[in-house]
Amino acid sequence: MIKRKHFSVILIALTVALLLMTLSGCGRKKVADEPVAPVTNTDPVSQTESAAPAEPAAPAEAEVVVGRQDGERFEDVIILEGMEETVRYEHVRNSAIGFEMDYDYESFVRQSGSDRECFVSVWDDAANPENYLEVRYSPLDAAAAATAIGEILSNEFEISRDDAFMLGRAGSCIRIDASEVKGGGYMPDQLQMVYVIPTADGCRVATAHYAIEASEGFGRRFHYMMDTFSAVDCQESLSITGTWQTASMAVAEDGTMSPEYDVQFTDSEVLYGHLKDGQFAPDHSDRIVFSGKAATGGFRVQALASNGVQYTYQTCETDENVLEYFETWQEKDFPDMYRGGASLSRNG
Repeated sequence: MIKRKHFSVILIALTVALLLMTLSGCGRKKVADEPVAPVTNTDPVSQTESAAPAEPAAPAEAEVVVGRQDGERFEDVIILEGMEETVRYEHVRNSAIGFEMDYDYESFVRQSGSDRECFVSVWDDAANPENYLEVRYSPLDAAAAATAIGEILSNEFEISRDDAFMLGRAGSCIRIDASEVKGGGYMPDQLQMVYVIPTADGCRVATAHYAIEASEGFGRRFHYMMDTFSAVDCQESLSITGTWQTASMAVAEDGTMSPEYDVQFTDSEVLYGHLKDGQFAPDHSDRIVFSGKAATGGFRVQALASNGVQYTYQTCETDENVLEYFETWQEKDFPDMYRGGASLSRNG
């Protein structure tokens, strides 16, 4: 999930989300769900800590944490500014999104949604936070989600991408660092770090947002939290199967009317075409940058058209067989950007 003017994918995005980012989110400053969701030189993690050993050893506490339940609390010790600090953690296990992780419950407030988990600084305005970590699921493969997230972030940031960044429990993932304004040579007020964790059923996208003046402390805490991250099986597959049709109609030369387009969804594309003798014939496609559960409980798909239009399909709250079309990725603009003629209904 990304702050205002940014694409948590992550929503994400993320949703690529993310991927992709990003990326609805925790605060009003985010642009889209992306990949989210929900992303250099100000990495709060030292070079020694971020280096990936050839065969990373499992953390010493790995045997202890197996079997922890959602909400279980315990203590651990981390290093901040060269000094040991006792941290009180709470274990999170979310089978809907498909991950488990430990978070510092004295420093962060857990905000759960149907399509994301968000951990907001206790010192922030919960409705408009600056320092938070957001996690989403994406059915896109990690490489595709990371590419989508990177393309969106690179509109405003100089980004760096590490395709073999190591996390303590999840192992190798893709990390995207957005810590410098594009073409400006200086850091923005808000920094982002996106972790795209590959899984058999897609990927998980975690986006850390933090204000520059607090980046060192929050960056370290987010790093320790992400080191405890691991993916688990989702309770259900997130997909939109079958053929859909647009509400707008086209008139043939013989006067017959038919949907302007029939539509199908893959993991990475929205396919527009027509049914011919019962068979779907694609005409053109748009790239999906995020797909997953919407906050309303249905599905949300965010795509980028070849002409640059950003749009969202989302399950109608009153009819699961209708996907409403909004010519934007930003949820706050949905009421003004709804386009009924481009909305879809399930065919058959």
